[in-house]
Amino acid sequence: MLYLQSKAFFCVGVLFLISAFTVNNVPREISLKTAINNKTVTFEAFSNGKYSGNSVRINISNNTNSSIRIVVPAGTNYFTQVNGEQKLIQIEDRFIALKPNGDFSGLIAAFCSEASDRCPGKNSSMKIATNSDPKFNKLFAYLKGKKIDKTAYQNAVWAISDNHSVSNMVTDSKGSKDFRKYIAEITGQQNSWYTSPQSVRIDDAGNFNIETIKISGKMEFDCAVGIDVHQDIHKANGDVFYKSDKTMKSRANHIGYTFNLSVRGWEKGNYYINIHDGVNQLAKYEFSI
Repeated sequence: MLYLQSKAFFCVGVLFLISAFTVNNVPREISLKTAINNKTVTFEAFSNGKYSGNSVRINISNNTNSSIRIVVPAGTNYFTQVNGEQKLIQIEDRFIALKPNGDFSGLIAAFCSEASDRCPGKNSSMKIATNSDPKFNKLFAYLKGKKIDKTAYQNAVWAISDNHSVSNMVTDSKGSKDFRKYIAEITGQQNSWYTSPQSVRIDDAGNFNIETIKISGKMEFDCAVGIDVHQDIHKANGDVFYKSDKTMKSRANHIGYTFNLSVRGWEKGNYYINIHDGVNQLAKYEFSI
């Protein structure tokens, strides 16, 4: 009987030791800013010459004899000290595991938040700061746990930081449509009927050249069956910008179709599509470039 009791005690002791060993080896989680301030880590960041996506290269060294897990939070801003170069913002949390006295080198996804400024130069040293714009905080909260095409991130950031139109955000899935609708809400914009993807080029001096290349969207209108339907483009003041000699014969009282228009090289401004039967306007769809 004593033997059995002793054996039971021994088993409990083994379980206790295993449990203690497991708990003690869970890496301590610490925010990057705190880790830098208390010298837990040594940190440096550099621009790799990009303005969007994996645009920041970081190096982190663990200065302790313990494993740690660094949290680089959404809202971390990266900026150079070169006058006129833009600030980048990280919009999703990043977690980095470091072994005792271990090092990490890698890329961080961060996005331009000052479209009027130049792209950071390659290998420029960067400092970090914390976001203070409540609209960005709403963006961070919305993205948590969602799978959204990351190609929409830059235009979402520019809609918040530079008041760019949410129409620049391509909506080719339900998730991206919901995302654009939310960005429109927090920026106070109208969620337009059309999508206007853009071409972004950077010149040798780092300046941005942003051009709308296409207008596309679903258009609908009511009309009599059998009439010829015309489609012209007007400037906002009513002047005819483009008059088409092509017509479409209506086959139903309600017409719906996807509209696609190349606008590369067009002057920036407000326009509208005038859908008519030759005399009467059937529908008017406004858009901006």
